[in-house]
Amino acid sequence: MFRSSFSAPFTAALMLLLSCSWSAGQREVLDCFRGAVSTMEGGDWESAMEVISSSTEALLDSLSSDFTARGLYGYEQVVDLLRVMYQEYIDFDGEVTMIFVEGDRAEVTISPDDQRKYQMVFEQGEWKLDLSEVFRADIQEALRGSYVYH
Repeated sequence: MFRSSFSAPFTAALMLLLSCSWSAGQREVLDCFRGAVSTMEGGDWESAMEVISSSTEALLDSLSSDFTARGLYGYEQVVDLLRVMYQEYIDFDGEVTMIFVEGDRAEVTISPDDQRKYQMVFEQGEWKLDLSEVFRADIQEALRGSYVYH
């Protein structure tokens, strides 16, 4: 019983201590991540296009083209689709608890549940937010059970 009551506060304190001791590379990713989050939360969608990865932009462009071809209007501009997808599928609430950097990729984990992980990629000399896999997974989950999902 003592262990379980001790472990939760200890784990929280350890996570806080670790989050304060970021390496230079982690700090760079963290600063870029926070900048991207601020841009999106502020609703500056034109600037948000500058902080997302090329793979996120390519996915949104493909979806936009597909929607238009299927007669779903209002998403002809990728920036409009980014706004809708962000509002539907992204949750940046919480604190960054972990950052793993490996080469030109980084993974940012957000608490409190440590289940939300966001990818960053180093492109054109800066870290960019890669939401392509988050969007793909959430779209696939949303379509599960529908005639669209196979």
